[in-house]
Amino acid sequence: MDTKELVNKNLVKKWTIGGLIWLTIFPLVGALVSIKFHHPDFLSDDPWFTFGRLRPVHVNGVIFGAFSTPFIALAYYMVPHLCGRPLYRAEWGTGLLWLWNIFLLIGSLSLLLGYNLGLEAAEFEWPMNILRFLVLGGLTIQILGTIFKRREPRVYVSLWYLSAALIWTLFNLILGNAILPYSDISGTNSAAMHGLYIHYIVGLWLTPAGLAVIYYFLPLSVREPLFSHKLSLLGFWSLAFFYPFVGTHHYLFSPIPYWTQTISIVMSMMLIIPVWTVSVNFFGTAKGKWGEFLGGNHSDHYAAKFLMLGAVYYLLGCFQGSVEALRRMQELTHFNDFVIAHSHLTVFGSMIMWIVGGLYYVWPRITGRHLWSAKLASWHLWLTVVGFTVMALGLTAQGFIQGTMLENGVNFVSSLEAMRSWWMTRTLGGIAMDVGLALMVLNFYLTAKRGLSEKETKISSPKECLSLPLAKTKRPHWSEAPSTIILIGCMGFFFLAVFSQGIAPLVMAETRTIQVEEAVTNSMIEVKGYSQEELRGRQVYIREGCWYCHSQYIRPVTGEAERWGPVSQVGEYAYDQPHLFSTRRIGPDLTRIGRKYGDDWHIAHHWNPRAIVPMSIMPRFPWLFEQKKGADPVLNQDGQFLISYLQRLGTSIGDWREGFVSTRLTRMGPEIINPRQATIFLEKGQRIYQKYCEGCHGVHGNGKGPAAVFLDPKPRDFTMGIFKFHSTPGQNSLPTDADLFATISHGLWGTAMPPWYSLPEYERIAVIQYIKTFSERWKKEVVQASIPPSLEPRITISSLEKGGELFKIHCVVCHGQQGKGDGPLAGKINDVWGYPIQPANFHLPAGLQGGVKLGHDSRHIFVTIMTGVGGDPMPPFKEQLTKQEIWNVTHYVQSLRIHTQENHLLQAGMNPQKTLEIRKELWANLSQAAEAGEIDQTILNR
Repeated sequence: MDTKELVNKNLVKKWTIGGLIWLTIFPLVGALVSIKFHHPDFLSDDPWFTFGRLRPVHVNGVIFGAFSTPFIALAYYMVPHLCGRPLYRAEWGTGLLWLWNIFLLIGSLSLLLGYNLGLEAAEFEWPMNILRFLVLGGLTIQILGTIFKRREPRVYVSLWYLSAALIWTLFNLILGNAILPYSDISGTNSAAMHGLYIHYIVGLWLTPAGLAVIYYFLPLSVREPLFSHKLSLLGFWSLAFFYPFVGTHHYLFSPIPYWTQTISIVMSMMLIIPVWTVSVNFFGTAKGKWGEFLGGNHSDHYAAKFLMLGAVYYLLGCFQGSVEALRRMQELTHFNDFVIAHSHLTVFGSMIMWIVGGLYYVWPRITGRHLWSAKLASWHLWLTVVGFTVMALGLTAQGFIQGTMLENGVNFVSSLEAMRSWWMTRTLGGIAMDVGLALMVLNFYLTAKRGLSEKETKISSPKECLSLPLAKTKRPHWSEAPSTIILIGCMGFFFLAVFSQGIAPLVMAETRTIQVEEAVTNSMIEVKGYSQEELRGRQVYIREGCWYCHSQYIRPVTGEAERWGPVSQVGEYAYDQPHLFSTRRIGPDLTRIGRKYGDDWHIAHHWNPRAIVPMSIMPRFPWLFEQKKGADPVLNQDGQFLISYLQRLGTSIGDWREGFVSTRLTRMGPEIINPRQATIFLEKGQRIYQKYCEGCHGVHGNGKGPAAVFLDPKPRDFTMGIFKFHSTPGQNSLPTDADLFATISHGLWGTAMPPWYSLPEYERIAVIQYIKTFSERWKKEVVQASIPPSLEPRITISSLEKGGELFKIHCVVCHGQQGKGDGPLAGKINDVWGYPIQPANFHLPAGLQGGVKLGHDSRHIFVTIMTGVGGDPMPPFKEQLTKQEIWNVTHYVQSLRIHTQENHLLQAGMNPQKTLEIRKELWANLSQAAEAGEIDQTILNR
């Protein structure tokens, strides 16, 4: 049948032009995003161009712009040929094109402006989602209307995939754009549902749409019939059945129910069947034609080259995806660039390649002109092959390298630093790919303007190359009938998967609980909802795209619990709508970031991350500040809300930092190192200091680093050789290396001094030796021996009462009658550096500003009372009180914290009948004597 009677060439051309524009723009945005990994200050002064704003533009733009726009153009070309009749309602096509381009343009601008729903690949706000749904709905009517009114008796495989892709995607958009953001589905159920949505975008839109393209254009471009109709049936139905169930395989080891994760793993492995099936079909179709199309310079030859290149990448990428779903592989490669390698292999390496191949075939036919330059097409091909192969191999290698580093206990920031050169290579590979696409667009433009004209371009009839295997039968088998495909393949399997992987877990009470196991006592308490300030801070967090870089769930693998804190629990996410689990860790996990740093650290970090951590690739956020002329910048309201939200994260499971094993291990620090040995560490120590300490403490160790202006209390001035916490006698005595090791490892709660337990022990020892070079005291004075530890005595009612009396005599003037840091001298005393001192509030939990700095445990409090606080009005009581009296004060101070914590647990829903048991656990967490049972039962009973 005459092509002119079937295809509306003008409509196809319009959609193709739109597709070529988006195919140039959105991958280019990806290159800009990639540059930020190794040059984080690139385009960083405007919120529009930060990583968190550009990334969703790139991801959504590639999916719905670079891929979907030219795909629709190709669908308008394929369907009339395959159905033997013009497109149904073809007059809608131009209007749909306008609406689609408005959706892409306004939608992208909205993401740049920070309008973001917080769901990956579903970030657009509702007006954009309605536009997208209307266009795809109209397209579905056009395609299905043409299929049901077809003149060809058989339904070719491309139509199966095309119909399924459209119907699946309409259902999926309802799930991701209406149900997820606007229902009350929250927490782990939000994550499980979103796992389905994001996988359906790839597996039930991009994949079937891409397969529809290659199944149509490959036989035409190599001029061979499809290798096997039966294989195409097996490939379609196995994809339709297996893929809808793989949604949660990116959330393995999360609090999502274990059985749903297992189903997704099994189905991910079963996807090998459709992948190998279609691959055999493609390679079988091209069999015997490789020499012809690889050596040819016709546009059809380049169509075949790109189509088969995509087939190779598809086989590799899908095999990688199935292997990635295995639990052991996820331990090592999840959250890192291995996942990005997989997504690029499937989306760009396969789907975009198939689209490009289809365009090389169609463009000369709709313009009526020969391809202008085979040389430009060849450059496009080889830039793509080299650039993409470099990118894919590099990203895959990065995943294994970083995963292995973290599994072996390497500091997270150090693992990122090791990726920098790899990221630069990826950028070069990506730029090569983008240049290739630009050359294709140029070639197509010149083809339309200057290509040799033909009166009629020769086009192979669908019957000639596509339908030859079907020639013996006139009517379709039931398994390929449109009604079967729609009712069973599209609706049946889709809703079965959504029910088993989304709805079934949703109705389980354990996935909707607001209870968690308290970290210290193991009692069940309730999680409170977010405050208004925290909710507004969460919106800022979503708006700025923080969740693209920071995950929010800790897995029980690869040492994550030792690195970041206790493993995540279901109830912690009860009020998270949407979930912010994330699938990437370009920055550290933030599940337990609350109270790890003081507010001032976060302020300095958001003003300029590299002022604190020079290797950081986090963008600056100056728009979260306001600055009057001549004054230091201060947080605006958005910045304050964001920090409120961050300080809330991870705190709902109780005061877990008080007994965190990674900081408690600091008791086992090194002894004083021989001066001759110390020199060995100096060079290494200087490098560590420059990487982790210089931003606050300054180049010269005087506490005047670039971040110091934001910090309160101010960073320690090392030049005086006075340190607040030490175990040596005398208020301002030099500390031992073990003392400094403990402070560096533990950090100082409520301040900008973080814990550095994640650094290797030899690096902490090395930086200590370098810190000591800032003060002459280390050369002139001998470090005294630590006061020998005293065995903690039994805790009795009498000792607590005596401790309370001594507290009133010696401590009330600063710490107040109730130990809340509000004594008569509070706010009126300074340290030796001239900065105001706020006495500790002993009731506050670990990490809150104003509380204790090293912990409420017996050792720290006892030693601090014995030796005093260096450079601080807090004197040593070694000579004023006996050791027993100091222990009495220590236990009294602990009782203040325990009483407050107990009341907090009761308010949080703890079972009052378990008060005795809980009180015993609280004492045992702080006191070695109580842990050994050396505590009066009357204390526990009262």
